[in-house]
Amino acid sequence: MTLAALLIGTCLVAAMGHVHHHALTTLGRLAPNPQAGSSRAVHVTFLGLLLLHLAEILVFALVNRWLLRWEALGGTTSGPLDWADVIYLTGVNFTTLGLARINLTGDIRIVTMLQSLGGLMLLTWSATYLFSVCRQSWREAEQE
Repeated sequence: MTLAALLIGTCLVAAMGHVHHHALTTLGRLAPNPQAGSSRAVHVTFLGLLLLHLAEILVFALVNRWLLRWEALGGTTSGPLDWADVIYLTGVNFTTLGLARINLTGDIRIVTMLQSLGGLMLLTWSATYLFSVCRQSWREAEQE
């Protein structure tokens, strides 16, 4: 089942990367033009990225909740998990802290490890995107 966990985790992260790309493209069209020199573009982009990452964490949490019930992955925890626990576990893994007080066993650990790698990739992608918006906005503000 380890191969299945690798495949599931890889597909989840690849799908999330695809969605993230389209969300950034949409955000770029909806946010104010940073070349106008206004800080509104920075604020709208920041808020958009915050909501995007929250949505990504919630999607991963839904998947994790389902996977924890799927016995084929052998996923068990140190105790029963409610919805808040699963969101917490997923958010901690997504931000790559990995210090949750929830112990996983079985192949689901591989899926959550790949989600952690995906979270790192998505967060750095978003940070780079936000920095480019800030740089454009600040460059225009300096020229005024």
